[in-house]
Amino acid sequence: MRRIANKVLRPLGYELKKRRDSSFDRVAVGQSFVQYFNMTEGAISLKEGSLLYDLARGVQGACILEVGSYRGRSAVALGRGSLDGHRAPVFAIDPHEEFTGVMGGRYGPPDRGAFYKAMIDTSCYHVVRLINLSSELVAPNWKEKIGLLWIDGDHSYAGVKRDFEAWQPHLTPTAWVAFDDSTNPEIGPYRLIRELLATGRFEQTHAEGKVTVLRAKP
Repeated sequence: MRRIANKVLRPLGYELKKRRDSSFDRVAVGQSFVQYFNMTEGAISLKEGSLLYDLARGVQGACILEVGSYRGRSAVALGRGSLDGHRAPVFAIDPHEEFTGVMGGRYGPPDRGAFYKAMIDTSCYHVVRLINLSSELVAPNWKEKIGLLWIDGDHSYAGVKRDFEAWQPHLTPTAWVAFDDSTNPEIGPYRLIRELLATGRFEQTHAEGKVTVLRAKP
């Protein structure tokens, strides 16, 4: 039986090696962040994406975690920042199941396809890992320290609070926490940010468009 298996598997292994596309081993370089950004679909602006890129470029000795990936635009901002910085691993958490957001946006499996395409087109697959599960299912068994947390998932107050509280125990003492859609008083991120600032334990470090960044006070 082993001889038969070897006769079958050896030629298959040879063909796999022969057909391997070595272009996937190389990180695409030579383009500006703007060019990579323009290859993507998503709801953040170039200025907002540039802020995430700059923050990701500074993360060292910890990972970057994104809650809510949609079609990959913010993951590309984080991924290219990581590639141009210290190559911190980027974890993208999104179930990509059918979902209607509080502002009426419709999301689902087709967004996963666009996400994969964005990772390939921009070479971000070298550092970005997609985890197709809901945030609260992943966080309890998480082992990595997080230096940058980007929250852009369920924008209801209960949803954004759940995501923040799920990942807060894994943050480094100097981690940035960035929220999307944070300037609209009618949805969850705005309310949660006000509450966190009111505790006196957090300070606002950056703001760009609808993105707000907090950090725990030393």
